[in-house]
Amino acid sequence: MIKKESSAEKYDNFINVRFLLVSEMRPRLLLMLLGSNNNLNTLRKELGKPSASVLHGLNELESLNLIKKNFKNYSLSSKGVLYALALKKLFRDLYIFKTHVDFWKSHSIESIPVEYFKSSYLLKDSVFVESDEEDLSRSLNKTLKLLSSCEDMKIILPIFLEDHLEIILENLERDNSLILITTDEVLKSLKESNYYEKLHKFSKNNQLTIRKVEYELKIFLTVCDNAMALNLFFIDGLFDNSCVIFNEKAEGVDWANQLFKFYLKRSNKIL
Repeated sequence: MIKKESSAEKYDNFINVRFLLVSEMRPRLLLMLLGSNNNLNTLRKELGKPSASVLHGLNELESLNLIKKNFKNYSLSSKGVLYALALKKLFRDLYIFKTHVDFWKSHSIESIPVEYFKSSYLLKDSVFVESDEEDLSRSLNKTLKLLSSCEDMKIILPIFLEDHLEIILENLERDNSLILITTDEVLKSLKESNYYEKLHKFSKNNQLTIRKVEYELKIFLTVCDNAMALNLFFIDGLFDNSCVIFNEKAEGVDWANQLFKFYLKRSNKIL
C-alpha cells in the first residue's frame, strides 16, 4: 500500500522546492546529474562557475539528501531523482510562458482550465504570428489560410466574425465538416445574418453541428487535422485579432483537441 503524503511532508517538499527555485545553480546541478554522474571539474566547466561556488551548491543539495558523493563523483539520490524529474517537467511546462512573457501578461487565460497549463509543453513549437504596421492583417490571414485548407473543422467561436464565416461556408461547400461551439450572443447574430440559412442547410446534410455554452467564452480556437490556431482576449475584455498562436506539430494539435473536447462535454447541441 502506497503511503499517503502527510501535511508536514507536503510542507517540507514545498520549502525544498522553493529553496531550489530561488537559485540558478541548484536546479541546474540537479538537472545535470539527472541520468549521469559528474565530478566537480566537469560540473564547474559546464556551469562556467568557480569551483567554490559549485561546491557550495553541491553541499546544499547534499544537506537536503538530494545528491550523494562517491569518491570524486556526484550523483542523485532516489529523492534527488524525483525532485529533478519534477523540476524538468515544471521548466518544460513553463517554456511557452517564459518565451512570450509579454503576451501572456496582457491576455486573459480564464477560458483555459488549469489542467491544460500542466501540459502546455505540448505547445513548445508554437509560432506567435503578430500583425504590425507593415501588415495589419498578418495574423488574420494566417488563421483564414488555415481555415481554407481545413477539411474537418472544430471551432470555438466567441464572437461573430464575418471573414471567418465566409471561409467556413466555402469549406462546407466542398463537403467538409464543422463542429462549432459558441454562445447565445453569437447565435443571435448568426440567426440575424445571411449565414444562418446556409448553415442550417449544412446541418441537415450532417456536415455541421452547432453547440452552445451557457457562459462567456474568452478563447477563439480552430483545430484541424494537422494544425491549430488560438486567439485570446486582452485583459480588458477586447478580442485580440492581432496575434494568433499557431502550431502545426502533432503535440500542439493534440493539446488543442483535448481543450476542444473539454468544451464539447460542457456544451449543448443547438443545431
